[in-house]
Parts: sequence; C-alpha cells; structure tokens
Amino acid sequence: MKLVRSLRISETAGLGNIELHGKVGAVLQRDEGIVAMLDVSNPAKPKIVGRYTDGAQDSFDGDLAFAHDGAFLFYARQTHQFSKDGVHVLDVSDPAAPTSLFYQASGGTLEVAYHYDGTDEWVIFLDAIDGLVVTRFVRASGSLVEVFRDPEPVTTKVGGPASAGLVVDPKDPATGNPFLYVSTGGSGLQIYNFSDPTAPALLGEWNEFGLADLVVRRTTSTRTVYAATEYWFDKSLKPRVIVLDASDPASISKTRALSLGLPADDQWRVQGMAWAGRRLLIAHSHAGLVALNPRGKLTARALIGGAMNSAAEPPPKEQAGFSTAAYAMDVERKGPFVYLSDAATGTLHVLRLAR
Repeated sequence: MKLVRSLRISETAGLGNIELHGKVGAVLQRDEGIVAMLDVSNPAKPKIVGRYTDGAQDSFDGDLAFAHDGAFLFYARQTHQFSKDGVHVLDVSDPAAPTSLFYQASGGTLEVAYHYDGTDEWVIFLDAIDGLVVTRFVRASGSLVEVFRDPEPVTTKVGGPASAGLVVDPKDPATGNPFLYVSTGGSGLQIYNFSDPTAPALLGEWNEFGLADLVVRRTTSTRTVYAATEYWFDKSLKPRVIVLDASDPASISKTRALSLGLPADDQWRVQGMAWAGRRLLIAHSHAGLVALNPRGKLTARALIGGAMNSAAEPPPKEQAGFSTAAYAMDVERKGPFVYLSDAATGTLHVLRLAR
C-alpha cells in the first residue's frame, strides 16, 4: 500500500467514520460534530468542498450513510451530554452547501445504515437507550418515521465508541431477500430477514462475545461474518477479528479468530474494516492500516503518522514489534484506492493498493 495523499481536515481534533458515494465523500470530525464533504472525483486527490455543523460543543462520535442517489446524508450522532444525540438528515445535493432537514432525537446513537428496496427508503440505527430502531425516510419532507424498535436489552445494546456494527445486504445471494446484520457489545451478532422493515424477522444470533464493527462476505452457499471484538464493556478482550460461519443463520459458529498478537489495551484496537479483493483491511488504532488474507496472514501494512492535535492522547510505546502511529479510525475502499481517517491528527490519508 503506497501513500499518495494526506489531507488535513481538522486542525484541532480527530476524524471518525468515512462514507463514499460516487464522486462525493463525507468524513466526520468526530470531536467537533462537523461533517466535512469531499470531492473524490479524483480519488488520489480529495478536496474539501463544504462542511455541516450545528454548533454543539460536546460531540463524541457518530456514523454516516448516504441515500442511494447521494442526495441525502444520514448522520448518527453521539454527544457527551446527550445534547444533540440522534439522527440528523442532511440535504447534500449540493455538497458545497449541506443543510439540515430533520433531526430525530435519541439517546446515544452510534451506528446508522440505509436501505432502498426499489420503492421505499429505510434508515436503521443503533442507540444506547433505544436499541435497534428502523425508520421510513419520507423524501418529500426529509423526515424519519419510526416503524420498528427493539429496546431490549436497553443500555447494553450500544455503549460507546467501537461497540457496534450495522450492515444491510440488499439481496442475500442464497435467498434473494435483504438481510440485516447487527452487532453490539452487549448482545453479540443478530441476523434478520429485512424483507419487511416494519417487522424484521430474527433468523439467528451468536452471543459468546460482545462485538463491534463487522463486514460480511457471502455467496449462494456461504455467509461469513468478520466482526471486531468490542472493548467498551469488557476491557480484558484482546483486539481480534472473530470469523463466524453464518451459512445457516440458525446455527452460527465461530471458525477462527484473526489477531496481531496485541494486548488488551484501549490504544490497540480494531476500529474499522473493509474488504479489498481477498484482503481484509483493518484500521487498527495505533498499529496503523493492516491487511490480512482470509486466513489471517499479514500481507501488507501502512503506518501513518503526523502532527497530533492538542486534544489527542499521546500514542503508546511500541508493542509486539509494532511501532506507533497516530490513531487509525476508519477505512473505506474505492477501486484501487483506500481512504484512512486519523482520530488523532485530523488527517485523511489516501493509499493505493498494489495489484
């Protein structure tokens, strides 16, 4: 992986989740509660074209999801004092001038996902108090209308950074149905048939460990879930990726765990993941951007540093042969390019994958 561009987006705080849609991108300035809109028409040279902020001073974390046509952006937000927690609907049809259309108040919203079934649009989010919530997006008004809520367990559904994952598969190859994959630090993994978003049908679950971010690989005969271990509720969990065979959702089993041999420490954690061909890309906090093959062999690594912002904690010392980087937070792939956000330097890095 070769570094081709580093773009400083924040001078005072770090970056969080990244979302890409066609020639447009969005990255969260997580501690500032600001969404930076990007022009990624030249993937190697992203440009900041606009920003959204509502002025809240206690931002904590969040997530982003574009609508299918890229005209709207859904911003799930956590704040320290629950001041503006919930889902913000943004009109980003002009990325240079993003505007707020609607605010769905909630209590610690961390993850958000979007699904278009060809007729209706649905926004799903995970919340520390409300649990799993499904809403219908009304495009004419920009509003969200709640249609389903599973609040149990209440405060253990989602609790903090890197403590949940949410993936919508629009068409499961084996069944032809949309599937919803949900992982949380308190309840492990759940898989739903999402054919009726007003009543998701639970197909199976696995709850031996609390889980965080996840990615899914599936064929007509197999489903494999790669899920990061969660550390918010259990500080003893080492940073690993748990590989689950979900070919039969009613009988999910663990097949292996991918690990870099790093200790249970808040500074050495799996924060974000993405697939690139046959490589699993992992934003591994201070271990940098790591690429593993499906069997867990380290195939590539990029250590990205930079001048840390004043509010960031200093990185730990070298551990297990890994030098420290700033704080790799999220990773997204677009063709041969990989975008990596840094939660300590406020920098977005673009790397090119080797063939």
